[in-house]
Amino acid sequence: MLAKDNKYDSHTKHIDLFYHFICKAVEDGKFLVNYISTEQNISDVLTKALARLKFEQFIEMLGLRELKDKKEKEA
Repeated sequence: MLAKDNKYDSHTKHIDLFYHFICKAVEDGKFLVNYISTEQNISDVLTKALARLKFEQFIEMLGLRELKDKKEKEA
């Protein structure tokens, strides 16, 4: 595990490069980083299993909706 074993090798080099790139971009004002609590993090719908109510809330906030099958529409 990288956090415990501070070993630097070719597999972890990209992490270091991206980390410093992002830090520099934030310092330069190219990105504004804001904290978003897990209760308001809409992207969780794409990355986590959520309770039905939270899932439906985030789907609505994204403006997504269910498409009905053609057979269901004709009935």
